[in-house]
Amino acid sequence: MNNQGQIHIYTGDGKGKTTAAVGLTIRAAGTGLSVAFIQFDKGSDGEDFYSERKILRTIALISVQPTGKLRMMPNGQFRFSNNPQDFSEAKKGLELAKQALESRKYQLIICDEILSCILTKLITEKDVLELMDTFESEQRHCDLVLTGRSLPEAIKVRADLVTEMKMVKHYFNKGLPARKGIEF
Repeated sequence: MNNQGQIHIYTGDGKGKTTAAVGLTIRAAGTGLSVAFIQFDKGSDGEDFYSERKILRTIALISVQPTGKLRMMPNGQFRFSNNPQDFSEAKKGLELAKQALESRKYQLIICDEILSCILTKLITEKDVLELMDTFESEQRHCDLVLTGRSLPEAIKVRADLVTEMKMVKHYFNKGLPARKGIEF
């Protein structure tokens, strides 16, 4: 049996990519595995905006490492444009992921929304491929999870597992805004 770490991808336009990654994080910690949960472009200024971090931070085996600047504005609108800090935060996320791989102290490394950062041009496909190269050079000692809406073919080919979340129907289309505890 091959016990090497695997590359998992959760992608697609449907809801559930981060939720799947959080579930896997909890499952891994529940069996005694150490987890680096690195979030890309999901920063917060002060209090954690994303509710999953509150519970994940209480579990000793999970290291939560958010990067990015807050995109939800005080008026409830979402900021789509990128600013210089967004780019530097995305590079910080890449560096955290590389350090997590090279440290060899984690059995599971989650890079939540890293693929979406390709779509929003905060990082490049090449950046992610280089992270995958680091994973390979570290002899696949852990499992690596990449989530997000964009999936370039070169990344897909190198993955061991690809799950696509497909939106069939969503209550956003009825005007329901994102809800704390359900969407964030």
